[in-house]
Amino acid sequence: MPSALQKIIFFFFLLTGYFAGAQVKFSASISPAQIGKNEFAQLKLTVENAREVQQINPPSLKDFIVISGPNQESGMSMVNGNVKRYIALSYVLKPKGVGNFSIPPVSATVDGTDYKSNRVDIKVTGATTGNNPGVNSFTTPFANIDPFAEPAPRALYKDYILRKGDDPVDKINKNMFVKLEVDKTSCYVGEPVIATYKLYTRLRSESNMTKNPSFNGFSVIDLQQQDNSYRVEKMNGKEYNVYIIRKVQLYPLLSGNLELGTAEIENNVHFIKAEYLDQQANIYGDMFQGFADASVPPEGIEDHKVTLQNKPLSILAKSLPDINKPASFKGAVGNFQIETKVEKNNFSTDDAGKLVMTISGVGNLQMVNPPEINWPEGIEVFDPKATDDLYKNTVPLSGRKMFEFPFTVSKPGTYIMPALEFSFFNPRDLKYKTVNTTPLQVTVTRGTGKLKQSNEIAKADTNDPGLARFFKNRWRVVSLIAVLIICGLIFWLKKEDKKEKRVKAAAAIQKENTVDDEPVEEIMLAQQNPLLLAESILQTGDGRAFYTELNQAFKNYLSKKLSIPAEELNKKNISEQLDRKGVAHETSMQLHRLMDEIEWQLYTPFTENEKMKAAYERVNEIIQLLNTYRS
Repeated sequence: MPSALQKIIFFFFLLTGYFAGAQVKFSASISPAQIGKNEFAQLKLTVENAREVQQINPPSLKDFIVISGPNQESGMSMVNGNVKRYIALSYVLKPKGVGNFSIPPVSATVDGTDYKSNRVDIKVTGATTGNNPGVNSFTTPFANIDPFAEPAPRALYKDYILRKGDDPVDKINKNMFVKLEVDKTSCYVGEPVIATYKLYTRLRSESNMTKNPSFNGFSVIDLQQQDNSYRVEKMNGKEYNVYIIRKVQLYPLLSGNLELGTAEIENNVHFIKAEYLDQQANIYGDMFQGFADASVPPEGIEDHKVTLQNKPLSILAKSLPDINKPASFKGAVGNFQIETKVEKNNFSTDDAGKLVMTISGVGNLQMVNPPEINWPEGIEVFDPKATDDLYKNTVPLSGRKMFEFPFTVSKPGTYIMPALEFSFFNPRDLKYKTVNTTPLQVTVTRGTGKLKQSNEIAKADTNDPGLARFFKNRWRVVSLIAVLIICGLIFWLKKEDKKEKRVKAAAAIQKENTVDDEPVEEIMLAQQNPLLLAESILQTGDGRAFYTELNQAFKNYLSKKLSIPAEELNKKNISEQLDRKGVAHETSMQLHRLMDEIEWQLYTPFTENEKMKAAYERVNEIIQLLNTYRS
């Protein structure tokens, strides 16, 4: 069985690769891998297990329109003592055309070493795939705004009236524009800049953002808007209704002139013809108050579509001064404090200790790293767990970052945790500052020699030191688990082989007896498990791979079950076929909600095992239910 052997080898290398140490990794991914020409994809550049990311160079995106990005995220996870840290930059992209496109490798400088990512490929078709509802909703900030439906705040706004001889394009240019405003045009690397994109208008229109501005070279934090209402502002002596399109705080990641991207707003401008107004005035007199309060027939309105964009603007990001730069400086810009404490000052060698470091204040907290700790001899420290508590609506960013360092001590005695030094650049005072913690003392007494279980440190649930030493040898664990999984795979493959034989037997019987209402394809579809690979990935805890496979497997099943070509699979076609099969409307709605939830998870950086398991079970239940319906 060559295919079975290939699968075993594949899973063996996958497993051993998963447990191989925490090395720096720089990778690129794009999701979905196939979209329609009017849909969006997310490109993500991820650096894993880095102490410090000096620079990630912008990718070459000549075949795409950047709808959003770069948007930065970071995080850390610890499973059985194995810590994975990551920093990622993501872009939401819209293709410029149809075809197969490649985004070449991107370079980055991490921990002083240059790395290159992998190339990513994407297929763009002319048909709509419906693969990304989560992205589409983000790109329309006017979803809850309808300037055309709102009454003008000033009665003198009559610019929507189009008289004979008026040039509608000229009226639009004089009464509608997009403007970018910044609170400063020069700053230091790591110092925030507030950028606000606004639509100024004295006209009535339906507006939609078709291109989000890009922010290459910045870490981006969106500032939430309190509401979607407009305000009135004066510009060159004229009042305008002003809508905030997007407001962000930007933290430069490198020095130089960094250009802020342009936002494009597509507007369907509605003019009312002056002759129609004159007719209404003759009929109703002063009771007629304009077409916002009256039913205007199509012949009374003239529409014009126009796409507006702001003028580009550059920010000069200055390098931080080298004069008086402390040796402990790691890129923190703002004003910070640092505090350390231990969970317990007195414990035995049977127990685990914990040092908690808290860095708080205002500034580029998302990029802050903990200072180096010179641990006393005799203390074995484990990888830290990081927790963010940030207030993203404040400028600069404020809050705190906490780092928990679990540790053990093998010999009794008194140990002094040295004072820590944390340095930062204060842009207000234009100088570096250093804050220090106070030394901490812990007293460790001799224990019984039986290690207690600790939630912070991944150890075996046993009091046997020999077994504890065994679990410290990672490769022994890998080998044991690999053997168990290989045995399980062999058992599974044999089971699948028997299942395949049963399907073939059923097909043969079906061919002989020719039952019209239950064709062979239906029998085979019902007996196969389309979620087999998703189920195996579920066990690894890889959320992104799991949801990608679950999404694809579910769609493949629906394509076969409903006899819809994969490239034509969308909500409308699915609903029509389910209705033809007599599937209840409630079941159909449940299926669509489930598909949306799965696709949304593809854009969520954090995944939970319980949610993954629940998603798998819900998809499996839907499939089992649909299998009861025959063509």
